[in-house]
Amino acid sequence: MDRDQLHTLLPHQGEALWLDRLIEHDPARIIGLTAWHHLAAFGEEASPCLLFEAAAQLCAAHGALYGADDSIEMALVGKLSHLLLHHEPQRRDGALQVSATQEALSPAGALYAFAVHAEGRLLLDGKLLLVLVHA
Repeated sequence: MDRDQLHTLLPHQGEALWLDRLIEHDPARIIGLTAWHHLAAFGEEASPCLLFEAAAQLCAAHGALYGADDSIEMALVGKLSHLLLHHEPQRRDGALQVSATQEALSPAGALYAFAVHAEGRLLLDGKLLLVLVHA
C-alpha cells in the first residue's frame, strides 16, 4: 500500500503522514516504511525517538484495516512507554522499517509493541497505548 492509499486510510495528509508504504500486515502485526526526512521539520539534531510518530500512524493503519468496530471515530496516542533508543546511526536517504504487534485490544484502547530498524539494525522500540474514541 503506497502513500496515496494510506491517505484514504488515515487522516494524516501531506507532510503529516510519516508512513511511506505498508509492506505487509495481518490481524496481529503490521510492517511499513518511513524515512529520516520526516524529522527534517524538527532540525538536524532532532532525536530519532520522534520516529514513534511513524509507529503510531502504523498502529492506526492496523486498526483501520482490522478494526471490527465501525463506531471508532479516531485513535489517539494515550501513552508512550518503554521507549528505548538502541543506537544513533548516521542519517541517510534510505528507508526505515517500522513494525508493530498488537498485544491487547479492548473497546477503550489498543496496546502495541513497536520497533524501528535502520539498515537492518534495531534503532528504536517501545510500546504505544492508543485510546479509541467512539462516535
